[in-house]
Amino acid sequence: MTIPAPLTAECVLTDLAGGLAAARRFTRLALLAWTDGAAIDDALLIVTELATNALRHGGGDPVLRLSVDGTDVRIEVFDDSPAPPVRRPAGPDGGWGLTLVDRLASVRGTERHGRGKVVWCLLPASPAELAG
Repeated sequence: MTIPAPLTAECVLTDLAGGLAAARRFTRLALLAWTDGAAIDDALLIVTELATNALRHGGGDPVLRLSVDGTDVRIEVFDDSPAPPVRRPAGPDGGWGLTLVDRLASVRGTERHGRGKVVWCLLPASPAELAG
């Protein structure tokens, strides 16, 4: 089976309420177009967590980038803060975000990008799951 060329799309997130809704809608539509939909639920949870962190703590208008290369769904959230995300102790008042991302993703990382950073992760997407 041939693996399609990488597919990539971006969405700018402008505020917490509208940005999260836009991020989820964008993720659902992109993954429905690119895959059989098997990774959508996990991707939506990850996008919600990473976008929430960027909108609350990152500054500027964060950018969500999704890509599929035949083996993985890559989720990236860019923001203007150089500070890496901080894992809080998980408990009844929150702190589950990065723990959840780490449990769902095969790998997660943070890199400097311009004057800010990108927080990224990979979800498995076998070639058989890809459309077209």
